[in-house]
Amino acid sequence: MITNSFATARNVTEPAGLIAFAREAAAAAASYLAEVGGGPVEREYKANAHDIVTAHDRACEDRIREVLLANCPDARIVGEEGGTREGTSAVTFYVDPIDGTSNFATGNPLYAISIGVAVEDVLVGGVVNAPVLGMEFWADDTAAYLGTKRLGPNPERALADALVLTGFPGLRDLDEDRAFAERERLTLLESAGAVRNLGSAALELCFVAAGWADATTLTSINPWDIAAGFYIVEKAGGSIRTWTCSPSDVDGAEAIPPQECPAYVACTSEKRYEELDSLLERVHASRCERSLRNEGAHHE
Repeated sequence: MITNSFATARNVTEPAGLIAFAREAAAAAASYLAEVGGGPVEREYKANAHDIVTAHDRACEDRIREVLLANCPDARIVGEEGGTREGTSAVTFYVDPIDGTSNFATGNPLYAISIGVAVEDVLVGGVVNAPVLGMEFWADDTAAYLGTKRLGPNPERALADALVLTGFPGLRDLDEDRAFAERERLTLLESAGAVRNLGSAALELCFVAAGWADATTLTSINPWDIAAGFYIVEKAGGSIRTWTCSPSDVDGAEAIPPQECPAYVACTSEKRYEELDSLLERVHASRCERSLRNEGAHHE
């Protein structure tokens, strides 16, 4: 199942206060990181050596949660480090305290604090604060901004002239089907004007919103990485397509909120790149087929 624009979602009134709280929380985390100074810093490992965390990730999320809960005590918070804190209101904050931790840990400036805001699962705001770059990308119901500068509309380019930001293929893609992943990567390199990987999904989405790149895509991601960036792209005049990569949606199951989907292609305008969308279609189909096959083997 594919979800498209948020434009058809129910309008949510009064998002200005919520995005103000998110910006305040992101600024608090940015101030903390300014005190920490540049890297490198010590790291710890979560799932493996490719999935790291630092003490500063946790400290940043603590500061973010403190600000958010002081302003919205009943809110639900979905955080990378602290997990999900259930709330009693319709408001959800998606929090990544440092998106691009591997960059941060080495002193690379391409990392950011990302906070997305949703009401009843509908995104209504987002902020991506890149403290070393001195950039705050944010969006409310009026528009998307870089600081005070309004973003969009952005030019449309053919794929042969386009800059595509992506980490594809990731380790999961290579583990699932290395031949497919390597073949598709080569095709992308040959068809796009240029392909780069910033190491931060949040920043890649913001670069697309700013028109500094034409598209970005990933095949495996978490909601805290993309919720803010998704909203910023759309409010800058861009477009998002997401894929669930789940067979449970094949028969018309209830739509999953875009920010909860693990695979996406974001474009700087309404213009879509069929080659990228088709790649994600194939990844989606392959994972659905693999999941159904595994489920069948489990029941034998």
